[in-house]
This record gives sequence, structure tokens and C-alpha cells, in this order.
Amino acid sequence: MNICIVEDCARPVKAKQLCAMHHQRMLRHGDPLTVRPAKEKKRETCKWIHCTKDSVTKGYCSKHYYIQRVSASRQEQ
Repeated sequence: MNICIVEDCARPVKAKQLCAMHHQRMLRHGDPLTVRPAKEKKRETCKWIHCTKDSVTKGYCSKHYYIQRVSASRQEQ
């Protein structure tokens, strides 16, 4: 079994003498050693009145987003 040509990588080759991870990096960035930094997640509180939970979707926590979604669908009917 062949091993990835990147230094200190012992994973099996997928394509072009690179493992799956380094092959994807080569396709996306043109360099198998490029590592994209993780995005920082902005923490915002729910925009519902007096709610202090973190927002999950469209500015609401999961509980209040569900309420918004259900009440909006009932108004459409």
C-alpha cells in the first residue's frame, strides 16, 4: 500500500500520491499544506424579549425560533 508523499503523513494514497485530506487541500487551495483557519462564531443572544439564551437561527434561540416559525405558518393559512 502506498503512503501519502506529504512529510509526516502516514495515510494511504487516494490520488496523485496524496491521501484524501491532502488531495482535497490540493484541489481547493492548490497546495496540500494549506490549512484554512476556523471561523470564529459570533455569540449573540436571542432577540426575544427577556430571553438570555444564545441565538441559533435567524437571531432566535431554538425555542423561540420554533414559536416564530409555527406562528408565521398559521398566519399564512
